[in-house]
Amino acid sequence: MKKYFLLLLITAAFAACNTAPKEAETAVEENDSNRFADLKILSYDASSINDLTTQQKELVYYLSQAALSGREITYAQNYKHNIQIKRTLEAIYTSYTGDKTTADWKNFEIYLKRVWFANGIHHHYAEKKFLPDFSQ
Repeated sequence: MKKYFLLLLITAAFAACNTAPKEAETAVEENDSNRFADLKILSYDASSINDLTTQQKELVYYLSQAALSGREITYAQNYKHNIQIKRTLEAIYTSYTGDKTTADWKNFEIYLKRVWFANGIHHHYAEKKFLPDFSQ
């Protein structure tokens, strides 16, 4: 419940930053990197954060830091090995020197994004463990 409240606070803070009128909004191109598996990540224009006062910017900063800490807690609560799995996958992602154009690598990236999105190796709604589509 607390994580949803924190997420709501952060969303409200960023929504408050966007004071541009509807007519000034431009269509954002669909980015393939924001769509994977059965998920789509939405992007928001937060450029008006520069218009905030120093106190408001400080609040947004502390809320974002709290969200990052809360996210690690969520990983740990969802499954006892989630943090180790996430760190291993991230280490592979950052240090891999092989061919990154293969289907296995693309499937690895999709799996890693799913782990990031779901805060672990279980589906964010169904709580069902999702399996990678890449080879060992």
